[in-house]
Amino acid sequence: MPFNESSAPTSFDCPVCSTSIPIFDPSESCYFGCAHCQNYFYYGETGPIDRKTTFSTRMEPTPLSVGSEGYLDGKWVRVTGISRKREERYDDPWLEYVLETKESGYQMLSEFNGHWMLIRPAEGKYTEEKGKNVTDEDREYKLFNRYNCRVLNAVGEFYWDLLEDSKLQISEYIHPPYLLSREVGLKGTEWYKAVYKTPQEIATAFGLTNQLPKPLGIGAIQPSPAGQKRPTVAWLATRLALLIVVLQVFFYILKPQKTLFDQSYSWNSDSTRPGWNQPIVTSSFAFDGPSAMAIRLSANVDNNWVELPISLINETSGKSYEFTRTVEYYHGVDGGESWEEGAQKDEAILSRIPSGQYHLNLYPNSEGKNRFYVHVTVVQNPILYSNLFLMLILIAIYPIVLFIQQNVFEQKRWADSDFGP
Repeated sequence: MPFNESSAPTSFDCPVCSTSIPIFDPSESCYFGCAHCQNYFYYGETGPIDRKTTFSTRMEPTPLSVGSEGYLDGKWVRVTGISRKREERYDDPWLEYVLETKESGYQMLSEFNGHWMLIRPAEGKYTEEKGKNVTDEDREYKLFNRYNCRVLNAVGEFYWDLLEDSKLQISEYIHPPYLLSREVGLKGTEWYKAVYKTPQEIATAFGLTNQLPKPLGIGAIQPSPAGQKRPTVAWLATRLALLIVVLQVFFYILKPQKTLFDQSYSWNSDSTRPGWNQPIVTSSFAFDGPSAMAIRLSANVDNNWVELPISLINETSGKSYEFTRTVEYYHGVDGGESWEEGAQKDEAILSRIPSGQYHLNLYPNSEGKNRFYVHVTVVQNPILYSNLFLMLILIAIYPIVLFIQQNVFEQKRWADSDFGP
């Protein structure tokens, strides 16, 4: 990767340990941190060097170093300063890299637990709504965090007094993968916008050969993998479901449902006399196949059952289709609560029945002595709602899984916030 965008920096000696400290932007930078002796000082165009503080700890090795150059979002950047900070209430630190650019001034690159975001000054005015949300022309941001920070150490050069950051009240509003930050201090209010960057993007931008540490946990503005897939999957699923419904309607128009037979029969049962029950033989009906056939049955059972072995017989070929249906219905009152079980109707669906003349043989049997009325209906090309619903359910499974995954992801994200929805 070419890193020839900049000229060599000037330098000066640290007033405490005489270590050479590079100056990349002498016209803007006037605060410096020495990596060797941990001193932080002011060094302006005139006047003596003013030592501001000595940090108690040495800056640990960082993924990027002062002077690192690269291309972020297609634009040249150079790291001129690095600071380590933490919230007043918590011990977990994060890193902030000051990025010098050519076209748009300074930017910041922040890294916490392996999660990166690029921060730029925001233009315009923003107002917190109902104490929690901020809206701009593109999206609504939800309040995620509000804190004061402490500067642990710093190396390199800075164009502002880094120690003043500890006096800021910082509020962060998120709309992953974006963040809007408000900093309120003695000099007024400033707003910043940030966008999430993956470790792969950072490594590519700065030409790093060593792989950056994998992110830990869920980042504040880390995009949900399931959330990124959902719009496309939902778009495909809705159109596929619509296509299936349209095809169902098309086939219904092409091969409409038709009732071929509809007749009621009375039948006396007597289980005390084996072999006494007589079969029910329907009249014949013509069937135009190959197609599905629905045989719908109903019986006036009441706290009883009737079993119906059935034979569908092709009168031309003699081929028989055997199946059994049971109609049972029970009801009552238990502990003052009404209950019921079963139904007085049942149905059998036979697929790809060939054309021909058919009739049905029914061999009913039941328990005890009863008189039943059995109603038989034969339908050609029945509308198979169960198949339609099954296909729609199968189409909906993946979007539902993504919805659940996204909700779990968001719950983990907001578990780190004091302002969860």
